[in-house]
Amino acid sequence: MKEEKLPKEFKKYFWDVDFKKLSFKEHRDFVLSRLLSMGDLPAGRWLFNAARKQTIKSFVLNCGDPQLDKRSNNFWRIFFDLPAGRRPKGAV
Repeated sequence: MKEEKLPKEFKKYFWDVDFKKLSFKEHRDFVLSRLLSMGDLPAGRWLFNAARKQTIKSFVLNCGDPQLDKRSNNFWRIFFDLPAGRRPKGAV
């Protein structure tokens, strides 16, 4: 993990938490979930500089299905050439 602090421009993605207390190192899965779901291109670039590609890929493989919305989960699974995720019936 290369970076710990989040750029102040990312505050818009974390409106519901105390942004000053948020760190990538301590809240990795939460930050990955938000940025992979709602982030724009600069957020994606930052994320791939802040974490190893394998870390992001592992998150999508192991946690993406419950933590990412369906569209984002599918996008990142295609991006990383991962098998399609399974969601429980009725999940959004």
